[in-house]
Amino acid sequence: MIRLIDIILVKSDPIMNQSSIRAMQIIESLGKKYSIIGLGWNRDSTANEVANDHSNLHLLNIRAPYGYERYGIIQLAYYFPIFWMWVFMKLCIDRPKIVHACDLATILPCYLYKVLFRKNLIFDVVDRYSMTYVPKKGNKFSKCLHYIVNSLEEFFAGNSDILIAVSDRIFLTFRKKPENSVTIMNCPQDHMINRPRLEKNGYKLIYTGAIRPGRGLEELIDIVMDMKDTELVVTGKIKDTKLHEKMVVIPNIKYCGFLDRNELLDLEASSDVMIALYDLSLQSQYQYGMANKVLEAMMCGIPVITNISPDLINDTKCGIIVQYDNIDQIKSAIITMRDDPNLRKFYGNNGRKAYLEKYNWTKMEEKLYSLYHQLLTDNSKAENSKADKL
Repeated sequence: MIRLIDIILVKSDPIMNQSSIRAMQIIESLGKKYSIIGLGWNRDSTANEVANDHSNLHLLNIRAPYGYERYGIIQLAYYFPIFWMWVFMKLCIDRPKIVHACDLATILPCYLYKVLFRKNLIFDVVDRYSMTYVPKKGNKFSKCLHYIVNSLEEFFAGNSDILIAVSDRIFLTFRKKPENSVTIMNCPQDHMINRPRLEKNGYKLIYTGAIRPGRGLEELIDIVMDMKDTELVVTGKIKDTKLHEKMVVIPNIKYCGFLDRNELLDLEASSDVMIALYDLSLQSQYQYGMANKVLEAMMCGIPVITNISPDLINDTKCGIIVQYDNIDQIKSAIITMRDDPNLRKFYGNNGRKAYLEKYNWTKMEEKLYSLYHQLLTDNSKAENSKADKL
């Protein structure tokens, strides 16, 4: 029996984790008006209990690497076809009017469904895979692989009904910008309305994200180890064990593990400054996109020290821009924030004000409703026209 629903969103991870906040927000927002199902991949088999609380989330429970482990990318060549076949079968059973594919990892079965059943496809590009995971630099094989991945992204972007990106600048990375393209930023929902700023002692910096090279942790370790009146709080998945081992022996660096959403918000609410640093030679996508950390800091009303999104930082005056490889500059920014509580308050209030006025999920939700309403209205008209002809 075919069960007709409006939308299926597909993500190649469990959806409920910290790296999928955007997908969960989209599902929750669209669920207010439409029937929607989220398809995800429970790669580490730890999300079943959470999924049981969400009847509209369906997970493929097959353990698999994420790609950053040793030989992880090679192993994924085996697992991804299984995931794609599972997604395609679910699409064929539920027959959604619109399928929402999150990033290149999910697009293939969604595109096949679009072509075979003549349904609408939304391609949601959070990360350009050709820029994030397949660097153009290197040997001939790397360059060839980059060309292939980039060409695939270009093809699917051009053949989707709507292309979504997290910033306007991402569209500039495509040779030809698709005609129907919409920017929906990774703005978080407002979790600070009923969450007071927590009392704290001393001066606390916070780093959230993967424990890996290229995120400024090496530099921060060298900086804060000599600053006895400053604490660096770190939370995130460990992707580099040597870096983690080096970090945890420093007395004023506290590693809090991989936290759930509420625990993370409590930690951010009790911090003074958010640190968001990225080596753009390794992660060039941040030249065009925007890190969730910056928007999260704005929502929490705390200033940010970062080397990305200079236009946003300068326009809203919510933090200090530094160069990634300039330790003296980063240290100076940290000390300046530490020694001037009024400056921290000024930057934090500016960020919070900008968030409330423009960079919030309510604004993004309105754009989502608009594009989905148009697609579903067009679908309905096409179906009625076909029925009249019959």
